[in-house]
Amino acid sequence: MTGAEPPGRPVPVIVDTDIGEDIDDLLVLCFALNSPELELLAVTTVDGDTAARSRIARRLTSAYRRPEIPVVAGYARSMPAANQPYPPLTAVTQDAVAPTEDGLPPACDLGADELIARLAAERPGRVHLLTIGSMTNAGQALVRYPETAENLAAIVTNGGGFGPGRETTIGWNLRYDPVAAAIVARSEAQWVLIPEGMPGLGGLTARDVEKIRARGLETTDIIYLAIQEWRRNKRECRPDSIPHLSDLRCFAYLLGGILETRPGRAYITVGPRKTLAELRVELDESGPHRLGWRADPEKGQALHDLFMERILSAPLVRRG
Repeated sequence: MTGAEPPGRPVPVIVDTDIGEDIDDLLVLCFALNSPELELLAVTTVDGDTAARSRIARRLTSAYRRPEIPVVAGYARSMPAANQPYPPLTAVTQDAVAPTEDGLPPACDLGADELIARLAAERPGRVHLLTIGSMTNAGQALVRYPETAENLAAIVTNGGGFGPGRETTIGWNLRYDPVAAAIVARSEAQWVLIPEGMPGLGGLTARDVEKIRARGLETTDIIYLAIQEWRRNKRECRPDSIPHLSDLRCFAYLLGGILETRPGRAYITVGPRKTLAELRVELDESGPHRLGWRADPEKGQALHDLFMERILSAPLVRRG
């Protein structure tokens, strides 16, 4: 583990996600729901049609027999825009997973920022916030509830491209809301920034997808439906596209020993509206951030195997 929890104790986690857009968000949420090493405290959705994203997340918590996990439809618009809802839309490509509220556990009526702040305050220094979508919910939590920066164990973000021999680029999860990303970078929170692409951590294979299709569980049927919808509706996809697992890098950090991280500094440059933000990172032993640097290929393969084991397993029976 990362050292935040004693050995054997599950790591408390909030997953902040734009689930329903790309496929890896849904896949890694299933992994989190079925991993005893992780205590999933809540799911917060972000960016665009957050209500539709919330339905998808609640379909999964229900299928994994965890309907009590709070799921919040978070901020729809990037900072500092007013949080006016979008019309039903667009970017959610996997609507068929949960097209209506029928049969779903109710959504949590707290705001995403308030829920993050409350959970962090209940367990100061223990809760990890994983941001695998736009960083708006995290940024709003730090602005509206400043004590959250010290209460969180860390904010772990999948976003950016950097590392040995690689040019630094800003990743989508930072680019969608650079103001929120800059707030996180400048806050007192421990920020772990992991590259979206890192050698040593691969995605699924065609054989993996076939195993999911053939497994026949309610959970794997939902996953395979989502893969089909992603292939059909995501502009960049083909009928035979194989899902990637970019967001699994955040969980690789939580599980420990797979990623090498180094102390450093990450700088987000926010320009005028409609201009691209920029990311700059530098190694610095006294830096306030942790930068994901490289992955052990053998351990990366072991994580892939563990991921498939959890995806193909029946939902865990939780004790207590």
